[in-house]
Amino acid sequence: MDLRDYGRAFVSRWVIILVLTLAGIAGALAASNAMPRVYEAHATLFVKVETGSGSAYERSQFSLQRVKSYPSLVKSPEVLEPVIRELDLDLSLSELRDSIAADNPLETVFLNVSAESSEPQMAADIANAVAEHLGQHIQRLETTSGDSRVTVVPELTVPASAPSSPASPRTVLNVAVGALVGLSGGLLFAIAAFRLDSRLRTSRDVQSAVGMAVVGQLPRYRGRDGKPGEWPSNSKHWLAHRELLTNLLLAGRTALPPLLLLVPASTRAGATFQRRNFALMVAELGKDVCVLEADSTLPPAFGHEQDGAGLTEVLSGKTNLPAVIRTTESESVSYILPGSSANTKGRSLDRARQAVPVLDELKVRFDMTLAESAVTSSPLNAQQLAPSADYTLVICRYGKTKRDDLRRTFAELAAAGSSPQGVVMTGVPLRRRPSAVPLIHQAEAVAGRHSRVRDADVNA
Repeated sequence: MDLRDYGRAFVSRWVIILVLTLAGIAGALAASNAMPRVYEAHATLFVKVETGSGSAYERSQFSLQRVKSYPSLVKSPEVLEPVIRELDLDLSLSELRDSIAADNPLETVFLNVSAESSEPQMAADIANAVAEHLGQHIQRLETTSGDSRVTVVPELTVPASAPSSPASPRTVLNVAVGALVGLSGGLLFAIAAFRLDSRLRTSRDVQSAVGMAVVGQLPRYRGRDGKPGEWPSNSKHWLAHRELLTNLLLAGRTALPPLLLLVPASTRAGATFQRRNFALMVAELGKDVCVLEADSTLPPAFGHEQDGAGLTEVLSGKTNLPAVIRTTESESVSYILPGSSANTKGRSLDRARQAVPVLDELKVRFDMTLAESAVTSSPLNAQQLAPSADYTLVICRYGKTKRDDLRRTFAELAAAGSSPQGVVMTGVPLRRRPSAVPLIHQAEAVAGRHSRVRDADVNA
């Protein structure tokens, strides 16, 4: 995966990332609310040395040397037992020992005493009491040391006050950690889901799956987008169809393929290709086009007839080809319906042989015949049409067709002796459809042409 893949993974799954981040924050808040409140109070002792002789420097050095050993005295029974009796604490000696601490800041004569409690005032009372009895204990020890000329006097310079907020839990820190954990989980999930997701969304996905170029990316089409003849020349729909036509012309040395076969790689891919729109746009070039409805499962591109003679009757010899060719409002566009659902069974080899003269006649009558059929369709499937096709395009649908579907379609066409020339991606969101220029240049390279298509205002 490169940076673009990571960006796609995060953008396409931003909802999951957001949900997991919020879940991490909510979990941290819930855990913080469930934790008991612990308040911490601090008192400070100043250790002063009084002596009848000696300089101030000597007294200072004496204090610095002695004060380093005083923090360890804070947990002695001589200090804590009077505190328990004085405050009438419901704590054992070991419990009180665990709730207090003392330290000496480096190169100072201060002693910091801290105490923890579930109540803020009790924490302050314990800290002050411990500091007071610690000072008394230090003074007793230093007085009995045998040197009566030196007196150590610890003074409570900063008494403890009731804290306004608990020291634990640290809600802000917990929320930050929860958000970080949730965000990390969301990002990891997005990366894992992206790597496991085999749906095709970009030309790079298609290239990595089958090593084939995408010759057209058609945006999602809705009825409100208007008919092809009504599309403005700078609309994305018009540019997308013209882009596909341009690529076909470049690949065919400016000539349209007499028989263009469209093979959907998945069940819903074929239904998204607008055969009607594409045929009408080809007709705008002054070409005669015939839409061959070779797949009876697809809705007809033109007309709504359910019965009547069609391709099935021609293949079975019940009628001839001219009798089933129907015209549209545009005289340049004709179509052939699938025909009756009866008599569609038969050996694939026989049906392929029956189709050859029909397809050859269509090539003579029309500048281009457009046929769309899946591998398992009737009356003619893709494997039966492929040997006669001059150009084969596999259709995949954005975000629906999977890599395995595309590979399987290519393998089935290869078994019929046909090699697709490109892939068309349909249903591409307008905001994700790339400019037409890279695809046109790509088609020029495939066709061995280096001319530019000058009338394409792809940035409109």
